[in-house]
Amino acid sequence: MRRRDANAIAMATLRRGRMDRTIMAERTQRQHAPEQDCSNARSARRLAFALGAGAFVLVAALAALPLLANRPKPAPQLQLTNIAGEAKSLAELHGRPVLVSFWSTTCAPCVAEMPALVALHRRHAGRGLTTFAVAMRYDRPDMVLDFARTRGLPFDVVLDFKGEVARAFGDPQVTPTKFLIDAHGRIVRVYVGRTDFEDLERRIAAELAG
Repeated sequence: MRRRDANAIAMATLRRGRMDRTIMAERTQRQHAPEQDCSNARSARRLAFALGAGAFVLVAALAALPLLANRPKPAPQLQLTNIAGEAKSLAELHGRPVLVSFWSTTCAPCVAEMPALVALHRRHAGRGLTTFAVAMRYDRPDMVLDFARTRGLPFDVVLDFKGEVARAFGDPQVTPTKFLIDAHGRIVRVYVGRTDFEDLERRIAAELAG
């Protein structure tokens, strides 16, 4: 009996020791859990801050693109021949503002804004504005000629058969794209896509005012 009692006591002591170790391990885990959660939270905050900073830099870079694109730079020196066969040199037009608009008859925004471009030209042509409407090389010449005739376009319409004019201006891929050249022969403003005619009108007026 005494031997069995001793064995029972030994087994009970062993089980109690295991339970104590398990309880201590659980307490230790609970004590460190808040610390781990805080560490994870801090890591998450650092990641969010880094992503936020990266997004801010990206947005800032994108916002700066129009400013970089519109820094004054020399306009290409080339001749443009209109559909009437008249050649005009951009170099010979120094001293007056020039507007070069790339468009196509298949471009819905180009067609939609053409009345506004015509009105803009009519308002300022008498004071010295020269406007070139350069049809993209993929546009059908017969469509361009018919459009110019039926709409009575009052400015120089140019057929860019080989894309040479477009390449000279950096080969714009979006229509409409407009380049405003100042009296010193510098490109001072580029409009890509739908044109901000209010801004364009203000800049042309400023150029003509000298």
